[in-house]
Amino acid sequence: MRSVMAGVLVGALVFGGAAAARAHQGTPGQEVGYSLLATGANVLYVPAKLVVAGTGLVVGSVAGLLTGGDVRAAYAVWVPTAGGDFVLRPEHMAGTRNIEFFGSDYADTPSTASEEGSAGRTYRAGYMVR
Repeated sequence: MRSVMAGVLVGALVFGGAAAARAHQGTPGQEVGYSLLATGANVLYVPAKLVVAGTGLVVGSVAGLLTGGDVRAAYAVWVPTAGGDFVLRPEHMAGTRNIEFFGSDYADTPSTASEEGSAGRTYRAGYMVR
């Protein structure tokens, strides 16, 4: 059983990397291959992701409690560990979508509005340290 799982992992790494290096063709045969590859890779990926996410949720909660209930401290642990992809899909294997094992939630880029405008004040107020 271990050799089968090791073979699936090696295949996912070799063929997944090769797929990412070339353009996605999308033929029916390739789609079947990507689906089978994703299924096999998920045998190891999903349990690993669940362990990391579960541990991160506990550690983040403890960090929040030890910092006097600071949600930002907990959030700093929760986002990378509990975010990201929990299941690999054929798009990941084809290289058309990046695998995000550790999540990120930094879509809120700093405002480009002038500091004198109301958007600048709002942005600064939301991120002030108290």
